[in-house]
Amino acid sequence: MIAIALGVFILVDPGRRTDPDWVFWLIWPIATLHTIEEYLWPGGFLKYFNAVAWRSGDPHGPLTARRAFFTDAVAGLFNPIAILALSFVYLPAVWFFVGVLLINGFFHIVETLKTGRYFPGAVTGALLYLPGFTAITMFYVNRGLVTGHDLAVMFALATGFTAGFFAMVRSWQRRDERSPALVHA
Repeated sequence: MIAIALGVFILVDPGRRTDPDWVFWLIWPIATLHTIEEYLWPGGFLKYFNAVAWRSGDPHGPLTARRAFFTDAVAGLFNPIAILALSFVYLPAVWFFVGVLLINGFFHIVETLKTGRYFPGAVTGALLYLPGFTAITMFYVNRGLVTGHDLAVMFALATGFTAGFFAMVRSWQRRDERSPALVHA
């Protein structure tokens, strides 16, 4: 709710909507709405992710509710703090998070198109992530505050991070196949 309130706070004031110290914070409410689509309305992300996108024989894994809560809770708590710190030290580093989120949005969209089945997160991926993050990025690029080089480096790091996440999920799957009791632990 804090993230949504922050988004409204920024968008209702023309001064904040055009202030580089505020605009990048719109990343957080956009990501929050995406998480709501995945888990609450309409929800069903874990079931789809495991059964369809990951082709797991177990609908409860490899991304269990506990593992998803851990990864999303860490991200939800850590990301705003990291974004705040990075915005003071090196503003373009904020685009690492934008890169991770864009890759995530594309994953939802591609899976939806590939399977012909709605993948929870695809709507906000298409309607909020792509246009929203593009607009936010162009806001900073057009003002010379973020360069193409900055974006390339941050997106490369985001790609590496995302690959690491998928490798972690794959390791969970292998471990769960060896010890199925761990899936529900």
